Amino acid sequence: MVIAAVAAVVLVPPARAAAPHRVLPGETLWSIAAANNFTTRTIAAFNGIAEDAQVYAGETIQIPTDAEGAAALASAGSAPSSSTSTSSGDSHTVTPGESLSSIAAANGLSPDTLAANNGLNADSFLYIGQTIKVPLSSASGTTTTSIGPPPPQEQPYWTSPVYCPSCPSGEAYLASNAAANWNAMRQASLSEFGIDLYPGGPFSAYRSYAQQLYLYQLYLAGKGSLAAPPGSSSHEYGYALDLAHPSMRTVVDEIGTRYGWAKTEAPNEWWHISYIGP
Repeated sequence: MVIAAVAAVVLVPPARAAAPHRVLPGETLWSIAAANNFTTRTIAAFNGIAEDAQVYAGETIQIPTDAEGAAALASAGSAPSSSTSTSSGDSHTVTPGESLSSIAAANGLSPDTLAANNGLNADSFLYIGQTIKVPLSSASGTTTTSIGPPPPQEQPYWTSPVYCPSCPSGEAYLASNAAANWNAMRQASLSEFGIDLYPGGPFSAYRSYAQQLYLYQLYLAGKGSLAAPPGSSSHEYGYALDLAHPSMRTVVDEIGTRYGWAKTEAPNEWWHISYIGP
């Protein structure tokens, strides 16, 4: 009798490695990073590109593992910048919604100074992807004003509170009509789905001009996520809210239109929803 010897093979799953991602229309380096729970800086460092680099539909971006991302950051150093340094200042790539005045304000300059430094008129229009030279604002070599602490939360007379567990006061604010419908939708969500609805933090509902400027300055300095220039965000009118968790978005998609809430802008930001009336 012949006994066949069968070798036991232990199947070991391969170690997780970087995964390729093909850029879709409308995606940015920031949105790809956010969707994969990384900072823009990490994805940029791992792919050997600038943090403010433009990506194009069809391009392949590598998504690292947590360990690979950390290693890429360590190799890149600890002093990144969202601009390219020159001997006379920095260069800044124009993003959607920016203007000469918004870039100038965020860097402590007048529009006339910034325009003159670039051979432009102060009322010139900028196009997305255009490179603007940002001159040094002082002899000390700094290109932006110091970014201080976050501005305090404000409650204009035309706003009303909504529940916000991570806000200092336990409340955030929306335009009064938006707040009333938000609160009604929250109660319906609790009743129908058992899911509470609330903003992600004190900057996730109404924002003052000062708060929007603060977020925009952080973005320009490479220290924060993409933010609209002050004066151009629907948050400043109390008609936008950033959700705290993806499960909340499923509820808004299901019942939001009953209460005037829907996803109408920022397609790459699942958390951002808008009040569209009444």
